[in-house]
Amino acid sequence: MKKIILTLLFVFAIFSFSWTNAYFYNDYYAESISKFINSPSKADLEKIEDTRIRNCERIYLIATRRREYTKVEKILCSDIFQIKRQEELDYMIYMLWNRGIY
Repeated sequence: MKKIILTLLFVFAIFSFSWTNAYFYNDYYAESISKFINSPSKADLEKIEDTRIRNCERIYLIATRRREYTKVEKILCSDIFQIKRQEELDYMIYMLWNRGIY
């Protein structure tokens, strides 16, 4: 009986450790965070070959937290903006988690 309880406690401890550290061990979050860290700067925009992505990245750099997006910008780039916002949110949660704040 004692071995069963210790085994269950050990299994629970392993799963709780992996759940609380999801940002460290999950490939999705690792990729999202690295994409945000390595997102293009203003100087890197010219290296992007796809015109739509280049324009959306430029708009995101210029407009985010400075002004509202226009209707045309929202129509053309809403999917890219949503991905960029999610990457930024993942990065912020990751950094707060590392600092013991979140």
